[in-house]
Amino acid sequence: MKILLTYVLFILSGLSTMNAKSESLTKSANELPGTVMLEFYNPEDFSSVQLIHDTVMGGRSTGGIKPVSEPAGLRFFGNLSLANNGGFASAEFKLAAALPSPIYRSIKLHIAADGRQYQLRLKTPFLAQGVAYVAEFNSAIDMQNYYFKPADFSGRYRGRLVANLPALSLADVSHISVMLADGQSGTFSIILYSLSLSSAQTI
Repeated sequence: MKILLTYVLFILSGLSTMNAKSESLTKSANELPGTVMLEFYNPEDFSSVQLIHDTVMGGRSTGGIKPVSEPAGLRFFGNLSLANNGGFASAEFKLAAALPSPIYRSIKLHIAADGRQYQLRLKTPFLAQGVAYVAEFNSAIDMQNYYFKPADFSGRYRGRLVANLPALSLADVSHISVMLADGQSGTFSIILYSLSLSSAQTI
């Protein structure tokens, strides 16, 4: 079942408003020219978030999100189940507005995770429903930055490779999601802080 959690971001808007001045200064200090930073908890960056688990296909995985502070972020957590041929849980964020630059060449994902293998998934308006550009990464147990380039992503549909997709243009990204589908049952927890896109080859 898809659970629309737009209300979570509206609840968090209070936190965003309280810290607007300090966060704005932090963003300006940390961003390079040609770089945009999207904060997962910030409703100015993401208009909604959906939890999409294997329950849409009869699976039994569970997951939820809740805000964290110091630093501010969203914790995506739950239990991955392989029952009924299941085995995935994801949180998908919809961008609040189109990205401001026509060209981006690199991504930096700022998270704190649990050592499991996750997927960073990107969607654009030019993909068929259910198709995404996917890059897998092995997470560390503490707070880390993870770096990606367009060449790191491949087209996927329900876990299968998809050929002949349009070349990934990061400027066209409309949805960003994090998925767990590592084939290992058990609890998981990943704190999502921010995702930055840059026109430079590396951030």
